[in-house]
This record gives sequence, C-alpha cells and structure tokens, in this order.
Amino acid sequence: LARLIKLCNPGKKLRLQQQRLLKNMGAHLVVLDLLQIPYQKPDEKMKGIMAQAHQFLQNFCQANPQNQVLLHKYLNLFLTPGLLEAETMRQIFMNNFQLCSEISDRVIHHFVHCIATHGRHVQYLRFLQTIVKVDGKYVKKCQDKVMTELVTAGEDVLVFYNDRSSFPVLLQLMASEQERSDPNGALAYHNTLVDLMAACTEGKNVFTELKCNSLLPLDDIVKVVTDVNCIPEVKMTYVNFVNHCYVDTEVEMKEIYTSPHMWSLFDNFLVDMATMCNTTTDRNHADQALEKYVMESVMAFIKGFFHMPFCVNNSSQQINNSVFIKLIQSCFRIYNCTWLSPSQKTLVEICINTLAEVAKTLNIAIPVDLDGQVTTMSLKVHTNVVQRAAKDWRTSARRPRKEPLGGLDYKIIENLQLVVCCLEKQISPKIQAEFSVLVDVLHSPELLFPEAARLRCDSETFMTTLIKHTKSLMDKEEKLCIKILQTLRKMLHKREPFQESEMELRKILLTRYFGNQKLFSKPELGSGNSSSGAFVKPSSGGSAVLDADKQVMDEVEIQSLLDKVGATELVINLVVNTKNDMVFEESILLGTALLQKGNTQIQYSFYNLLHKQKNSEKFFKVFYDRMGLAQQEIRAAMTSNALEFNVRSMDDDEGPSSSRIRKNKDQGLQMRESMQGQLKEASAATSKAFVTYRIEVESDVMGLGQSDQVALDDEKEDVLMNPSISIMNPILRFLQLLCENHNSELQNFLRNQNNKTNYNLVCETLQ
Repeated sequence: LARLIKLCNPGKKLRLQQQRLLKNMGAHLVVLDLLQIPYQKPDEKMKGIMAQAHQFLQNFCQANPQNQVLLHKYLNLFLTPGLLEAETMRQIFMNNFQLCSEISDRVIHHFVHCIATHGRHVQYLRFLQTIVKVDGKYVKKCQDKVMTELVTAGEDVLVFYNDRSSFPVLLQLMASEQERSDPNGALAYHNTLVDLMAACTEGKNVFTELKCNSLLPLDDIVKVVTDVNCIPEVKMTYVNFVNHCYVDTEVEMKEIYTSPHMWSLFDNFLVDMATMCNTTTDRNHADQALEKYVMESVMAFIKGFFHMPFCVNNSSQQINNSVFIKLIQSCFRIYNCTWLSPSQKTLVEICINTLAEVAKTLNIAIPVDLDGQVTTMSLKVHTNVVQRAAKDWRTSARRPRKEPLGGLDYKIIENLQLVVCCLEKQISPKIQAEFSVLVDVLHSPELLFPEAARLRCDSETFMTTLIKHTKSLMDKEEKLCIKILQTLRKMLHKREPFQESEMELRKILLTRYFGNQKLFSKPELGSGNSSSGAFVKPSSGGSAVLDADKQVMDEVEIQSLLDKVGATELVINLVVNTKNDMVFEESILLGTALLQKGNTQIQYSFYNLLHKQKNSEKFFKVFYDRMGLAQQEIRAAMTSNALEFNVRSMDDDEGPSSSRIRKNKDQGLQMRESMQGQLKEASAATSKAFVTYRIEVESDVMGLGQSDQVALDDEKEDVLMNPSISIMNPILRFLQLLCENHNSELQNFLRNQNNKTNYNLVCETLQ
C-alpha cells in the first residue's frame, strides 16, 4: 500500500500516467476488496492498513475525473460514519462538476445525519464544502440542498455561540492555543461551519442568503469580530461570510449601506491594518494569520462593499468620511511595506483605486497629499504595465525558438487516450446504428434481391443458408462465426432509441441496401423501435406501400423463426465441436437468448435434437468438463490465498533470527514456496493476457451492442478472474432456462441422459 501511494503521490510529475496504469491493472479493485474485510475495531494494525488503503484511493482519484467516476460506482462502500470514508468521498467529488451536480439527496443527508449522530467532525463539513463549489463554479443545486439539510438538522449541527450564555465559550476557545492548533477541534468545526454557509451563498443565491441571514444576524457577527480577544482566523471566517451573505448578494440589501454595524467593522479593520504594519520586518516572526486576514479578507471586503452600485449611487452623507479617508491612508501604508509580494501589492492597488473612484464620484474631500499619492500610484502602475509588456515583447522577439527534444512526448501519450475516448463516444453510437441495419437485413433479407427473385429468397431460405454456412466457419473463420452469432442474438434483443444523427445514418444505409421503399414501424425487438424501422415488402403490383396493418413479430415469434431455420441445432453443434472459447461463449449466449422468457417450444427443440442426433452425451460432457475445471481453479485460488495468508502471518510473527533458522532448516520447503509463487504469478499473467486477447478480438469482430458493452466493461474491471470461472455465469444461466417453467422432462434430463455415461449437472453445480 505504501508503494502504491507513492506511485500516485500528488508531488510526482507523471502522476496522471501512474494513475492510469494503476487503473488499467485493477489496483483500485484490490484495495476496495480490502476495505470490505471485517476486523476488530480495537485492532490498531488493521486501522493503520485501512488508513493506508483510503490514502491510496484518495491519491488514485485526486485531480483525475476518470478515476473519480470509477470510484463513484462504489459509493455505497463509503457511505459510513467513518472519517476516512468522508475524506475519500471528498476526493471523489473534488472539482468534478458533473458528479457534484448529479449528487443525490441521500448522500447529503447522510453526512448531515453523521454530524448529528456521530459527532461534530470537520471532515463531514469539508465534504459538504467540496460539493457546493467546484473549480470556482457554484453548484446552486447543491447549495440549496446542503442549506436545507443544515436548517432541518438544527442545533445538533449548527453551533454559532451567538447567545449570551455561549459567547464566553467562544472566547475561551479562541484563547486556548490547543484549540487554535487543533484542525479537528470545536473551534475548527465552528469556523468550517461558517465557511460552509458562506460557500452556500456564493454566486448570489437568494434562497440560501435568506436562510443564512436568519441564522447569523449582522449584529452577532459584528459582536464577534470587534471583540478584543477575537483571533484573525475567526475574523477571516466571519468577514468572508458578511461579504457573500450581506454585500455581494442577489437581492440588494440597501440597509447594509446605512447600518452603523458596517462602519464598526471598518473601524476594526483600521486597527488590524495598523497592527500588521507595525509588526517586525523579520519574516520569521511575522503574524502570518493576521497578514492573511488583512491581505485577503479585508481587502476583498473593502473592494466589494465600495464597488457595489448602490454604494456609489448613495448619498455621501451616509458615509463616515473620517473612517473612509483613514481606510485610504491605511491602504497606502500597507502598500509601502517592503515585504509585500507582487500579488499582494496588486490587491492593495485595486483596493486603493476603488476607494479613490468612490471619493471622486461622491465628491468626498481627500487631503491634497493623499490625492497626490493616489495619482502618482496610478501613473506608476500604468507605466509599469506598459514597460513590462514592452520588455516581454522584446525578449520574446530576440529569444531563439527552442525545438522540443522529446519533452512533449509524454503530453502526446497522455492526451492520446483522451482523444481515443472522445472518438469512441462520437463513433460508437454510429457503429451501433450500422449494426442495427445489419439486423434489419436479417429480418427482411429478400428485399436485397430483385423483385423477380424474392419469392425464391424469402427470409427462411436466406437464414437457413446463413446458419448452415456458419457451421463451416467454426474452424476456418472464427471471427466471422462470432460476428454472425452476435448478429443472430441481436435479433432477439431490445435496442435503445437512437439520436437524430444515428437515425439519419440508418436511413441512408437502409435506402442504400433496400432502395427507395417506404418504411413502417417495427417493434422494439430486433430491428428497432423507431419510425425509421425497416422497409416493407412491396405489393404484388410491384409498388412500395406503407404496410401499417402488418402483424409485427414479438420476441417469441422471432425465437420460433430462428429455431425453425436451424439456430437451435447450430448452438448444439458449436457447443459439441468448437475448441474456441469465444465461439463457445457466443453459442451459449445465443442459446440463452433463444430460451428467454421460458420458451417451451425451444426447450423441447433442444430436447428432441439431443435425442435425435444421439450426441447428448458429448453435449453434456462439455459442460461437465468445464464445471470440473472451474471447480479446480476455485479450489486452487482458495488454497493459494490461504497459504499466502499463513506465510505472511508467520513472517509477521517471527523475528529476523527465527526466519533465518527456519530458512536453514527447511531449504526444500522454501524452494517449493518460491516455485509456487512464480507459478502463481505466471498463472495470473496468463489469465490477464487471455482476457485482454478476448477483449481485443471482440472489439475487432464488431461494434458491440449496449448490453454487450456493459458486460465488456464488467470484464475489464474484473480482469483478474480466471476465464474458466467467468464462463460459468452464462453456462448456469443457459442450464436454468433449459428447465424453466418447471419442465420436469428437462429437469430430469440434466440429471440423467440414459446414455452409456451420464453426467449429473445438477449435482455438479453443487460441487
């Protein structure tokens, strides 16, 4: 776990590639399985392991939208009261606008409920902060939901210390160095809560603004901020809240500009600004918290308050001129501090310019020397901007262009997969549209031929010939055989409606293959469910007509038609004779599709064909052998895991000396363990390669349908499962459908075939 964490550490340059590599190798799946292992809560060692597991998942999805979506599928694993789970959830949603905008009420309610029932932990509030603001964008839907849940929870969650009895408690918390330094203490919880409420009102949200106004009135805020013992961290939180909830609002609050509370805040700002300027020039002993409060919160508040239109349009009589002039003077004093960074100096310049514009608009008299300083600063700033731009232009013109020597290779590799994903999203629906036309052709193949030949090329004749041809492709053209099997199966599957662009492609292809004949609606099964459906057969006169009264075929009729043209016999022959695993699997899936909904006719067709051809013994031997192989693989995996667990436990329990003694005594055993480890690694690598090959083959064969794509995604995620085990899922489903609807004959047939050698597949399933 420690090594995996280092691979995708936020400090690494190639972190994105490492995250993608770990995703492709399924590392997250192993860690997710680890998190589901039960353990004793007092076990400190297991707690450490679980903490590392969560740390890996957090690094794995950090700043990686694809991995975030991947972990989002397992959201239920993290909806527990655990603080580690809360932090992992935060990383899953961090700066992912799509996930945050689609978050369910259940998730938000879970975290607010955790605060009320499992303690006021900062981690819960940080998650809520994460979902209301994404990459500088405000998610209004989440703001409303979070605010509603907080108000509903009431005092169990909302802790403000704004009444007479609790305010001294807040003063005690601020006076305690332990509380100030504790990131998860009561003071941190209070600050984070106010920050969360401020975030819920950012972006001018009138719904949350009104709720916050009632929860934290302006007079209570001023009481806290102007208190002598109030610390900069708390001041910053409250001033930001006032800025978003009372100043920068959707519905303008005119009373703010006439309220004496605002000028009380400005008076307090002057004190803090003077304190910051009077501190030592030794940066090692500077009050970083105070500087951050003044440079970020105070400057932003002054700029926001005096920049609002109502303030500019208001009467100058309501502005405290003496405080206003002192604000400009204090800003200039800060501007002249030598230790300011360029970005901080820019903030002060903007604030001074805003105040100067207000003074000019409202005709506020400014001392001559101060007015001269403002003018000089403005000219200096303008000159610096022009000089900097000219210097940059000259430098770029003289500097020879550097050709990248392999430095951009990693960017090409990094973005190549993104391009491929984008193309897949655009092209995949059109591939499905093309494939649906192929299914339409199988439903009405006679329309491909001239009118004179259509009577000799009806649907049954064409399908019978195609199925006979498929048998001969089994050994020579495996890919084509698989494609035909998948196409036959598609005739029985429902298909989702296409978008407009895909529908246009379908119309073009249908016109190309069938000519300018009119269309009629076909059922949702097989060929489609839209008005572009398939072409109708022309009337005896030769002209194409709209056959609106034609009896559409349902799934059972299509199953019966395929059975009539030999699809059932094809499944039996392929199962008995094929040596290709993909052909075998597609044959089983086709048989399952034929038997869907408990089609009794198909059941007896299988039963009669197996008796008639006298190959039931070979047919059931294939399933018996594959079940036996799956049993061996499962037992081997369980034994290997148990042995590995025991060896690790012994290594943990024994010291270095005892390990050396045991090594000297049991050289043979050590060699066997080493060989077993190598064999195990080789087996796992072979399994991965085999599944990867299957995926590539299937993607080359055809554009998969929607249901196949879901199955393929599951296979990619579970790439470590042995193919001999994974094939059991379609096999058991096929056997189940064979005896669906309490078919006693086939139930007994699965147990006893009355052959020389009988294979009891029912008992074998229990094994």
